[in-house]
Amino acid sequence: MATSAISALGAGSGIDVKSLAQSLVDTEKAPRKDAIDKKIAKSEARISGYSAIRFVLDQLKTAFQGLNNKADFNSLSVSNSQTAAFSATGSSSASSGSHSIVVKTLATAQRSASTAYTTSTESLSTTDITLSLTVGTSDAVSITVAAESATPEGITEAINAANLGISAQLIETDSGYQILTTGATGVDNAFTLTSSGVTSSDGLSFSVVSGQTASDATLTVDGLSVTRSSNTISDVITGVTLNLYAATTSSTSDGTTTYTAAALNLIRDTSAVKEKLQTLVSAYNDVESVLKDAYNKDSKVEGYGAALVGDSTVQTIRNQIRSMVTSNTTASTTNILALRDVGISINASGKLELSETTLDTAFTSYFSEVVTMLSNDIGTEYVESTAVAGIAGDAINTLTTLLANDGILLTQSTNASDRIDEFELQLEKLEARMTLLLERYNKQFGAMESVVGQSNSLRTSLTSTFDGMMATYTKG
Repeated sequence: MATSAISALGAGSGIDVKSLAQSLVDTEKAPRKDAIDKKIAKSEARISGYSAIRFVLDQLKTAFQGLNNKADFNSLSVSNSQTAAFSATGSSSASSGSHSIVVKTLATAQRSASTAYTTSTESLSTTDITLSLTVGTSDAVSITVAAESATPEGITEAINAANLGISAQLIETDSGYQILTTGATGVDNAFTLTSSGVTSSDGLSFSVVSGQTASDATLTVDGLSVTRSSNTISDVITGVTLNLYAATTSSTSDGTTTYTAAALNLIRDTSAVKEKLQTLVSAYNDVESVLKDAYNKDSKVEGYGAALVGDSTVQTIRNQIRSMVTSNTTASTTNILALRDVGISINASGKLELSETTLDTAFTSYFSEVVTMLSNDIGTEYVESTAVAGIAGDAINTLTTLLANDGILLTQSTNASDRIDEFELQLEKLEARMTLLLERYNKQFGAMESVVGQSNSLRTSLTSTFDGMMATYTKG
């Protein structure tokens, strides 16, 4: 309505009052809107800065995760000239070297079979049965079988339930149903099993199966005789587990057996671990670069450069990640206490660098300590927040906290996002006030144009009257 009036009366004053009203509003609005827009842009930049930091910290966490488990260092190459006789696996504590292995006999377990019965459920007693088990030189242990369970099937279940070092299974043989009992390997695990209280005419007795007596494994390692009760041997060559399958190749002449030794070669390949450590160095340096650019007021990096100038969060994170790579390990070591002992240090520009010469020396002399320093020899699936987890595990715990949903980075980012919402609401309110101000200006200028128009009309009328009077006077 006011705009229409101004358009109709614009000729009154000769001034474009509509543009004047808009110009006055824009002059008042512009600095306020510009100030709010700058606050929004600053908050958006902060969010970008926090996001960039979260990204590189996640990459750093991934790098540490490649070094936090003992299995990450199992880089031993094993060659064996007689794989049919045994296999060998090496752990991080094994050393490079060559060994001569002769396997003569395998460890075996005793197997004893019971009396044969017609069915698996026939009753052997009307009263409780007592089984007496003696393993090696240990005292006899009793197993009681209730009368209602005194069947071949029930006795089998009772032996297994007792969990005394022997197992039982019920087998249907050519002779009938027999209980087959099996002990652990090794001479010291030979056993006897007797019974009392059996009323069946067949009785209940156990006899060692032909060729199934308990025996030890015998072998020679680097010329030394070794006897073990198991075919899995991990206490002869440090860090190496031998799994025996058969005797090594042999020949017999004049009743004498001659065994051919197997050649076992262990070669430590540290290239994979070196690559993981170099990845860690690069990941750390990426974090340092992002933190520096985000904090530096002169940075021109697109997106997050100069986004967090003066933000204490940057300094907090920088101190934490620096501590990750400079602190001593929480694990127990003697010679390798920190990353500096494997050649990783911070240079004058604040970046990590790796000395391969120092690293090679550490690998050669103290490889197992390098593993302990980093992983605390955690060999199972890694669980975050482990109290003592080595350099890598402790770093992961710290990074997990930083990157958590309630961590400092996401909290700061959320706060910045909330401020943007507040600023956008301020823009909406500013726009509403300026709309009302423009309407007020239009009404005021409309009233002014009306007054000016009336004055101009009166002037025109008076001028016309005077002109008429003058014309009449002139003619007369």
